[in-house]
Amino acid sequence: MSIAEATKNMLDVMPEADVKVIYLLTRNLFEKGSSPFRSLTRAQILNDLEVSRKQIEEGEYLDFDDAMSEIEAEYDL
Repeated sequence: MSIAEATKNMLDVMPEADVKVIYLLTRNLFEKGSSPFRSLTRAQILNDLEVSRKQIEEGEYLDFDDAMSEIEAEYDL
């Protein structure tokens, strides 16, 4: 099953109100000027990487499995 087919099947069984929320969120992501996927300069990318490295060195991160457990608990998955 493709991702598109799985997504359609999921939307087919969701309540209409939830489908509308997903539609609005998706539409807002791709409207001009509101996309969270902005272009970054090389300097911005290198700065973000440096911040990430410092956070890791200082222990300011979650193990992947712990992070997934928190997400599952928060969204009752």
